[in-house]
Amino acid sequence: MATPEAPLREVLKSISFTQLPLRHIEPFFEAEKITTPRLYIYKRPKPTEKQGLPTYDVECLRLLALLKFANYGFDSVYTNEPDGSPNGKLPYLLLPSGQAVDCDGIMAHLEQSGHKLPESSLSSELAYCTMIKHSLVPAIRYIAWVDSAGFEAIGQNRYLREYPAVIQMALGWFKSNNTAHDIQVRQPEYGAALDSEVVCENAQRTFDSLLVLLGDREYFADTPGLLDAWAFSCLNILIEAPVSSPIRALLLGRSSKYQPLVDYALRLMEKHF
Repeated sequence: MATPEAPLREVLKSISFTQLPLRHIEPFFEAEKITTPRLYIYKRPKPTEKQGLPTYDVECLRLLALLKFANYGFDSVYTNEPDGSPNGKLPYLLLPSGQAVDCDGIMAHLEQSGHKLPESSLSSELAYCTMIKHSLVPAIRYIAWVDSAGFEAIGQNRYLREYPAVIQMALGWFKSNNTAHDIQVRQPEYGAALDSEVVCENAQRTFDSLLVLLGDREYFADTPGLLDAWAFSCLNILIEAPVSSPIRALLLGRSSKYQPLVDYALRLMEKHF
C-alpha cells in the first residue's frame, strides 16, 4: 500500500545529491600537522596594550600554569573561537595525534604522558581550591561581565571586540545577565542583592585564609600544584585588571595586609612565565 510519503520519496530519488553511494570529494586543504602540543586559550590584549598576563580567563591561565609547573612542552595559540574543543569551551589541548583534550582531561593526559605533578604535601589542598572557585572566580566574573566599568574594559574589550557593534551589544547583554544569574544560583549566599560589596566580602575571607596558609613559603605546599595554579591565576588577574573595584582596592591598597599574596603571585609570574 502506498504511503503519503511515497510521491515525495520518488521526487527526491530523482535529485542527484540523493543518489547512493555518495560521491566522495577530497578536501581542498589537509589538516595542519603539528609536532608540539598546542594549548588554545582566549586572546591576550591588543598589541598596543601592556603585555602582562597571556590571558584574562581564569581557566585558561590556570591550565597554562599547571602545564608549566609540570614542565610540559607546548605552544600557546590565542583565539576567541572554542569550536575545536571537545566540550565547546576554552582552553583545550591539541595533541600531535590530532586528539583534542578538554580542560577536564588535561590532568589525566599529564599523568599518562609522564608529567604528573608531585603529590601535594597539603592535605586540605582540594578544600582551598574549592574556596577559590566559590569566591575569587565569581568575583573575577562579576568584574569582567556584570560591573559596567569592568565589562567595558575587560568583557567587551577582551572577548567581544572582533564582533560588529550590534552583535557586541547582544552578546554582552546575554553574557552579563547570564553571569549574574549563574553567580546567584551557584553562590546563594550572595542573595538577590548582588553587588561589588557583597562579592568583595566573600573574596576577603578567602584572602585571609590564603594569607595564613602561605606564611613565608614560596608555594602553598612543598612544590607548585593545583592550589598554586588556582591562586596564581585569580590573584594575577585581579592585580592586572584595568579597572577600579573594591576587591582590587582591598588587595592592592597602600597599607594592605595582603601584600604577601601580591608578592607571591608576581613572583610565580616572573619565575614560570
